[in-house]
Amino acid sequence: MFLPFPRVRGAWVALVLVALTPLSAIAVSPVKKFPKCCVWRVINAEAPFYLVGSIHALDKNDYPLPSPYEVALRNSTRFVFEFDPNRAPEFERKFEAAAKYPPGQDIRSKIDPALLRWLRQNIFTLKTDPREGKRPRVAGFDSELCYKPWWIAQHLAAPASYSKSSASHGLDNYFVDHAKLTRKEIAGLESVDEHVAVLGGLSDRDGEFMLRDALSQPQDGAKEFSKMYKAWRRGDTNALWAGDARLRNQAPRIAARFVDDRNVKWIPRIEAELKTGKPTAIVAGALHFSGPRSVIALLQQRGYQIEQL
Repeated sequence: MFLPFPRVRGAWVALVLVALTPLSAIAVSPVKKFPKCCVWRVINAEAPFYLVGSIHALDKNDYPLPSPYEVALRNSTRFVFEFDPNRAPEFERKFEAAAKYPPGQDIRSKIDPALLRWLRQNIFTLKTDPREGKRPRVAGFDSELCYKPWWIAQHLAAPASYSKSSASHGLDNYFVDHAKLTRKEIAGLESVDEHVAVLGGLSDRDGEFMLRDALSQPQDGAKEFSKMYKAWRRGDTNALWAGDARLRNQAPRIAARFVDDRNVKWIPRIEAELKTGKPTAIVAGALHFSGPRSVIALLQQRGYQIEQL
């Protein structure tokens, strides 16, 4: 795991690790009323059919969720996520494999030499010892040269973005836990390989952009995450879409790869779910339900009537 020095101890380490912890959400505060939520219902579907915009990191105090989320949970017998969470171990294995260069290659020949020099001077890695009682040790950046820029970017940006929240408390995990506890069906819109490829298939140039962008996150990552979180709580898809404007303006190809291109691929798969007649909830990142090429807009173009709850 990559960490910017000197934050080798403390919050950043804990926040990276807690993302791997399974969620058992506990309701600790009364439900707050909001005008809208990131939950939509397909009105002209044969059976109850919901589109649920998730946020991948929440605090335990965000529970219980506003009632539309609980309605989608209660009324659905099938949950379809971005990829099948039952295959999480396979995803994690393939995702890390995709993060590494083939034997004989490493990051030194893949990024700008000036950036490489900066990384060597400022970024250190935290090495864990499998033997019990051994504290993690700090090593130089060159100890992990096999990793691609986008992987390093993820480990730099995520702790800053989730400074007050945890992916373990994310809405996705809450829905997964409910589905497993109630023995409801679980599936995915993407195969494991497709989900890995979203980041794993980035070019070296795009990966370097992601890394440079992540290096700015310790300054403004928490602030940006707070804006998106507040927009999600209000069900404000316009604000969510506006919050992603910087990436769309600076790297439109990457932005489309993360959201729009996937939306297009998902539509026939969502339609296939609609035609099963099973009460279903589609659960994906809220940004997929925002903007002019959102899942909602694409379904409406096909004649589906959708209301926000």
